[in-house]
Amino acid sequence: MRRRAQEAARAARAGDVAILIGYDLRFWRELSVLGDNPYVSEFLDRMRVKAWVFAVPFLREDAQAYRWLWSGHEELVDAVAAGDTAGIRELIGQYNTHLLTWADAVAGRAAGGVPGGLAGGAAAGDAAL
Repeated sequence: MRRRAQEAARAARAGDVAILIGYDLRFWRELSVLGDNPYVSEFLDRMRVKAWVFAVPFLREDAQAYRWLWSGHEELVDAVAAGDTAGIRELIGQYNTHLLTWADAVAGRAAGGVPGGLAGGAAAGDAAL
């Protein structure tokens, strides 16, 4: 899992969506196995695949897409390895906030409004990661 985390984080920081997708999906697949519930794992995997299918066209048209690619995979592996439940919850919360901020920005662009979370030049969640 650590190797997948390293590669996913590296691809995210480089803005390489094509590489990130494969490593990200495998990372989350491996991580969800730890939950010992194959039904939930399979459901979450299908949702992640659908989320990537939705996201890719928006990310490809954004010249600064790397801002939106979460790269906290390694920190999450460290928290899991340490058994740090509070840290795991915090990182998953940051991941969720990061994705929701991106979705808000996409919705703002689609509506012709100002994308949420872009004030000040840095994407929301950058400081937290």
